Amino acid sequence: MKDKGKMKRNVIGLIILLVIGSPFVPAAYAKWGFFAHEYKYKLEDVLDANKFTEKKGYWEGYRDNKLVGYVFLSKDWTKDLLGYSGQHLETLIGMDTKGIITRAKLIAHSEPIVLIGLKEENYHKFMEQYSGKNIMQDFSVGKNISLDAVTGATVTAVVQNAIILRSARKVASLTGLIEAHKGPNRKLNKRSVSLTWEELLTSTAIKNLRITSKELGIEGEDIYLDLYFGMVTAPSIGKNVLGEKFYKETIGGPEAGEISIAVFSRGKGSFKGSGFARGGIFDRFSIEQEERVTVFSETDYRILTDIKAKGAPVVQEGGLFKIRQKDFNPADPFRFNLILPYRIGGKKEFRSFKTEYKVPEMFLEQ
Repeated sequence: MKDKGKMKRNVIGLIILLVIGSPFVPAAYAKWGFFAHEYKYKLEDVLDANKFTEKKGYWEGYRDNKLVGYVFLSKDWTKDLLGYSGQHLETLIGMDTKGIITRAKLIAHSEPIVLIGLKEENYHKFMEQYSGKNIMQDFSVGKNISLDAVTGATVTAVVQNAIILRSARKVASLTGLIEAHKGPNRKLNKRSVSLTWEELLTSTAIKNLRITSKELGIEGEDIYLDLYFGMVTAPSIGKNVLGEKFYKETIGGPEAGEISIAVFSRGKGSFKGSGFARGGIFDRFSIEQEERVTVFSETDYRILTDIKAKGAPVVQEGGLFKIRQKDFNPADPFRFNLILPYRIGGKKEFRSFKTEYKVPEMFLEQ
């Protein structure tokens, strides 16, 4: 029976690929337009209110003349976040005055989830779990956000999660639900000093996340993934990690405005995964800084094969990832989020890990 089901999905996928590749299909559908879905919506679908007042980028919702929350469209806040299809996953989001998501409703997407045997109902079921989530708390795919309904569509799930979280936090910041950052606007200094790999680790300029097979419930005591990352825009970090020549070619220095992190790993696991090869999205990691959530795509990526600092380990994979959000401050703390898929028996499971990062004081302007 399993073989028949697999054969059926393969036949359906082949037919769909032949159709979308046909010269008789309009150019707009040449890639994933064939899978486009649009849904009718009303503002009250996501917030229990009987009156709405339009503001710039959102609506205020009132019930019996009392403000009860906000409604907004993701395209107004996170249009740059694109799914597997290369299109935005347009979402209508409701949020109450305490920062609790009342509902998130998918209203347009072109994700080819049918190719992996999923139905539209799977996607909508995935969306249901956002109701009641507090935007000030953890939104971790694989932990607080289950992938059970959309197993196999990790890219779609990760991007959708980032769309909801970033959109909601931006509106919350604008409306005063989240207090805007009031600290000094710190900057990276331009000083460059030679540092060994051990010194980079000791100073926390490079952070290490080490995950054992045992932590994932996999048999064995070995290291499953030994991951390193850091903000390489800072000259003293970047030049030692990347080498001075490559640093100048790709980043140039703090004054050039290029903000990038470097990520390396060794072990049986992978932080890159295969999602970026299929859909151009790195679905296994992202970073968060206050209301800003960054998911990386292939256009943000340069491959790195080694670490130049003296005493650095040999790594199996690495990459330089550009942060394109204009309001991201490389001198401020951020969180590195990692999702690892693994199998227990025949079932696919996911585990999320988080690590806080801040450029050390010695690399900041005083």
